[in-house]
Amino acid sequence: MNGFARVASALACVAALGAAPPFQYGPVPAHNAQTAVVQKYVDALRRGNYAGAFTLLTDDLRRYYGDAGSYRSVFAADGYALEKATIVGARGDDRGRVYFVRESLAYVDHATDKRLRLTAIVPLGVLPEHGALHVKDPGKPYRAFASSSSADASELHVTVKKVDFYPDRIDVVVTFANAGDNYVTLLPYGRSVLRDDRGGVYRILATKDWTVTDRHLFEGIPLPPGAEYTGSIAFSAPRFGDVKRSWTLTLAPSLREGTDAPFDVTIPIEPRE
Repeated sequence: MNGFARVASALACVAALGAAPPFQYGPVPAHNAQTAVVQKYVDALRRGNYAGAFTLLTDDLRRYYGDAGSYRSVFAADGYALEKATIVGARGDDRGRVYFVRESLAYVDHATDKRLRLTAIVPLGVLPEHGALHVKDPGKPYRAFASSSSADASELHVTVKKVDFYPDRIDVVVTFANAGDNYVTLLPYGRSVLRDDRGGVYRILATKDWTVTDRHLFEGIPLPPGAEYTGSIAFSAPRFGDVKRSWTLTLAPSLREGTDAPFDVTIPIEPRE
């Protein structure tokens, strides 16, 4: 979940609360309990107090993540750091309100491994539950981890950068680097598979939903010598009650120019400490 993804996914709370489009908002209610809980939530994120932010989430989101550790992992996998947050507007009423927060944040771009900064306006919902106010900030995986696991085959260097767990799929962010002297064609939507150490086998999820399926990898990429490409590959998978398991990713096929036989690359995936 980089900064751009967080902005896009958070838009779901606007629709859920029946609010207007995200940048059409009114003034921020002063001396208001809803405003106070949003401020408390973004202050917790800014301090890196993910356990505190987790307690402010709605019941369904706390069930979704399972615990504060899983919630924190989603931010840690992208090196997310909220540097400044200002509430700039709101829509709704006491039954449910959407706040619009201008966030200045830093995150890791997994394609380059560089730390980037972004300023964006993010909507956060506030709902009453059991006599208390809770924050709706949905759209993220329920768990994630960064990785630097890699493997080589036929002078193709492949690195797993991140793994995101969603209720119906696992997304794996992968960088392909061509260290050879000629083209290599990447066709991972042919026979790629993800496995775990408990016998689970997860097949690639190929849809025409380009927010889930990487269109370039789906269509196939001729990668020139010295070039790199970073993309995301999704695998169909149920939600795991326990995701503490080992994973192995096999990417196939790839075809080196001038050869007849395609080849596979298999990477044992380890979380980066």
